[in-house]
Amino acid sequence: MSKAIIIVSFGTANLEGLKVIEEFEAEVAEKFSKGYRVYKAFTSSVISNLLLNKHGKVVPRLEEVLFRLNNEKYKEVYIQPLHIINGNEYNSIEKTIKEYDYSFSKIILGEALIGNRSDDENYSCNLICDAIKENINEKDNILLIGHGSKNVNYNVYNCIKNNLKEKGYKNTYIGTLEGEVKKEDIVKSLVKDNVKDVTIIPILMLPGNHIKKDIFGSENSWKSLLVNEGITVESVERSLLQYSEIRGYYIHKIEKHLFERQQ
Repeated sequence: MSKAIIIVSFGTANLEGLKVIEEFEAEVAEKFSKGYRVYKAFTSSVISNLLLNKHGKVVPRLEEVLFRLNNEKYKEVYIQPLHIINGNEYNSIEKTIKEYDYSFSKIILGEALIGNRSDDENYSCNLICDAIKENINEKDNILLIGHGSKNVNYNVYNCIKNNLKEKGYKNTYIGTLEGEVKKEDIVKSLVKDNVKDVTIIPILMLPGNHIKKDIFGSENSWKSLLVNEGITVESVERSLLQYSEIRGYYIHKIEKHLFERQQ
């Protein structure tokens, strides 16, 4: 077999997060079993080392997987990043791939969940909203929490919020762990709007410390800050890759790219 698919993420040192990646890896492997071997990789050496030291689990970095595939004479490599947006992490993958441009006859980088084109962005935002709808009712107060970044356009998150509002979920707020809209700002908005209860839904790809500690932890978390203000919190501790709709869309993206390249 001379063709490979690499599922690449920033990484997780959390066993639940690793299990979610491995389950998705198995779905991809089953779908493309006739022509491709599937691997997983992290971009963060720090996270890879943490996972090894804490749990004895080995997940190689992307560079290591590409080096191995080159040595084993693979000809075609497709890389599917588990990133929601095309931010700094996605750009770092692009840089890594450029170092292997001449090592394979084909090396293809797939798209983030929410692509750069406006039609892709709208479709993906709609998909995310359809996936998380099972956790909420139209009358609920909803707080979506994304990762965010100082270098990421916040319009991506507004796209999700506005799409959900268009579907009838009018009382929707959105904040980020990093970037423009911090938890203190959101708490002020909820208090000002006299919100008494809220359902928190993470817009994060994998389960891990961001969800368990930063969002739903007992101290200095989004949930604890809201509870201290007398707001009742309903917790949805699910990451995006745990929704079948999201996994299916990624598989569709992979299939679409592979089919187009064969034309």
